[in-house]
Amino acid sequence: MSNGKVYLIGAGPGDPGLLTCRAKELLSSCDVVCYDKLVSAAILSIVPDHVQLHQVGYRGYQGVHIEYGMHPDVTEFALAGKRVARLKAGDPCIFGRTTEECRDLQQHQIPYEIVPGITAALGAASYSGFPLTSGGIASSVTFVSGHKNTQALASWSRLGQAGGTLVLYMGAKKLAQHTQTLIEHGRSAHTPIALISSATSADHQCITGTLASIAEKVAQQQFIGPALVIVGEVVSQGKELDWRHRLPLTGARILLCGHSAEVTGWRNSGAEVICIENNKTHSLLDEEDLEYLTAVPELAFSDMPSFNLWWRAVQHYQWDIRKFAMPMGSDNPLVCSALRDIGIQAMPLSANALTLTLNEQQAFGENNQYYLVGHVDSQPLGYSIPVVDWLLVEDISILHTIITHHPEAIARAQLVPLNDTVRQWAIQNGYLQQNSTFPDFMHGSTIKHCRDGIDVS
Repeated sequence: MSNGKVYLIGAGPGDPGLLTCRAKELLSSCDVVCYDKLVSAAILSIVPDHVQLHQVGYRGYQGVHIEYGMHPDVTEFALAGKRVARLKAGDPCIFGRTTEECRDLQQHQIPYEIVPGITAALGAASYSGFPLTSGGIASSVTFVSGHKNTQALASWSRLGQAGGTLVLYMGAKKLAQHTQTLIEHGRSAHTPIALISSATSADHQCITGTLASIAEKVAQQQFIGPALVIVGEVVSQGKELDWRHRLPLTGARILLCGHSAEVTGWRNSGAEVICIENNKTHSLLDEEDLEYLTAVPELAFSDMPSFNLWWRAVQHYQWDIRKFAMPMGSDNPLVCSALRDIGIQAMPLSANALTLTLNEQQAFGENNQYYLVGHVDSQPLGYSIPVVDWLLVEDISILHTIITHHPEAIARAQLVPLNDTVRQWAIQNGYLQQNSTFPDFMHGSTIKHCRDGIDVS
């Protein structure tokens, strides 16, 4: 068996909109995605359900000395012939141990590719409202690892008097020590400084001060967790240039169960949107099923999961799509769009059309016009979901999975049904009142302030 290939991919600072096109392509086409804990749920949620998710690495290394080059699990997957996406927060070549990992892959004769990402410094500064360089203020930027109180800090403080910006990665735990070192080596105690955590997410936090005051400010807010530290006069431009807080949904986190055409609008309004479009499914389709389906007079799809299983089977068995010469269609507009994407125009169908479904009650009911193509595997997602503010539901089966396996994520969330079926279910099960009203997600600025929550017990 020939070796697979490893792609060292930068996930960027957290906002899935900041992923590169190459990164998105590989996250959909690789066999396994091995990700760090710092990679956001919003990014991991776009990985298709047929791609295996596997957590590796440490969160900020946690003070642990790493003995290996590439993580052993990544190497094992690649040696088994799999295409592996090694997904890292930020950029893999900025304090990402790229040298050690690539050398390790070379020793194992595993081919690899490096896919750059937007490094945390760029995302943290931009989403906090200030640049890293600015005319007349800062014409240089220095990236330094703040994981240890290295000699580089003292060197930079001597070289940086001309007005450069200093970025400390992994510098939060020793913030007081680092700031004192900079002051002792000549940096003004009044130099602006920002500590930024959860950059580009709904939890984005930026604490500003001076070299003399920042440690006390951070201690007062009882801050814990990974953070980036930016030192320099550019930080003072944050109040003037901040653009994120002008967006109506900044600070809101939405969990979408199913599909919606409004996702782009919510994100453009500042919300962090985690999309769980499908449950994990198990296909029942084989070549014999495909042969049978080519003979039906009309073919319909009940929803996107049933379409996806059919299309995946067609591709897996290298079936000639021209064998499906019958009219195809669906009452679901997303399926109609997916059909157009593969060159098939959805048609109005008669009541005699055979409908592909994952619903066993439909398939084994009195109406024999349904064909079971698979079943839903209700299991935990391959990653943790942070606490969300709004729970938007288009697919009840996905909601059941979240309630069963991730109740803590939706404990404070306000449920919003996206169709009449979900609304009636929510009313019958006590999640909504008959006269419940909801804000306009496209224009409302009050979305993040509603904390009525739902009882998932």
